[in-house]
Amino acid sequence: MAKSPPRTRPGLVKAGPGPLVRRRQLDLVAAEDGLVRAMVEGADIVSEGMPQTEGDGVVYYGSTSVLLLARSRGGTLPDPDLASMAALLACDPHLKLRVLRIARREACTRVQGELGPVRAEIDVRASAAGVVVLVDVVAVVHASAASGASR
Repeated sequence: MAKSPPRTRPGLVKAGPGPLVRRRQLDLVAAEDGLVRAMVEGADIVSEGMPQTEGDGVVYYGSTSVLLLARSRGGTLPDPDLASMAALLACDPHLKLRVLRIARREACTRVQGELGPVRAEIDVRASAAGVVVLVDVVAVVHASAASGASR
């Protein structure tokens, strides 16, 4: 019978005291509500996605792209300011909520029914087109909507 090698484990060490104070900085930005509302209402919106059968239920997977600010060629913001504006808007919880509501409405339209709780990832970035908010959505489709979507 072969002898197994001894296990090497870390030795016992007395834990030292933790830090007395921890500091965390969080940068939250709230843009002017009227201007954000106008940007979102005037945005170009593109969505894609579809419900898929998984096990006993139906799950919707989709994404929505919201172009908020067009580039300087006839747009709202000069090109050099796009990256800084995207970084600021990425910290605005009100903008994220408005865009999430748009993505949820788009998803409901595609399943033609009700969705359960929505899980979403939101990414705000500067692009060649301007400031774009990308929302990836995953949601369980309620049974009444799922039967209509499978017809």
